[in-house]
Amino acid sequence: MKRILIKLDNCNGCRSCELACATEHASPQDLAVITPKERRLLARMRVRSGSIEIMNDQEGRPLFGQSRTKIPKGKAYPIHCRHCDEPKCVEACISGALAKQEDGAIRHDGKGCVRCWMCIMACPYGAIFIDPIGKGILKCDLCPSRETPACVGACKTGALVLLVGDNQIASEGTEAIAEGHD
Repeated sequence: MKRILIKLDNCNGCRSCELACATEHASPQDLAVITPKERRLLARMRVRSGSIEIMNDQEGRPLFGQSRTKIPKGKAYPIHCRHCDEPKCVEACISGALAKQEDGAIRHDGKGCVRCWMCIMACPYGAIFIDPIGKGILKCDLCPSRETPACVGACKTGALVLLVGDNQIASEGTEAIAEGHD
């Protein structure tokens, strides 16, 4: 199973991961007619900045768009699907368009999607976005046709690191968010 580790201390907010993701998943005609700013809207992950911390102590999970790790005000942090072990988005999907695959990735079938947006509301990490072109949703799919996801390959600061298999998460001296762990 692939997981992406985010090393928050290394992220400088350059957004190269967003552009790589959008480029990887966009059609050539989309790339020919849209600006780089619009291209970022096609990314299946987004870089945000601000101050977030865990708020929901009952479930022990972050609220919408939040992380387990407190992030200082103004600090950049990437948001994309964590491919949760027990995905709330899959539970909320009334059409079955979201499904957990054998490899652990959560994949979206755009043809089956009824655009009810329940997955967007159910995701506690704010990692599912409305597709501005296709009118469906956008979410990280771990780039199944690539050995290394496009965002990880584009990250020159080492903020995004690919973990493969049952690697344990170790983050000495750095704040880290492990994708895939609720």
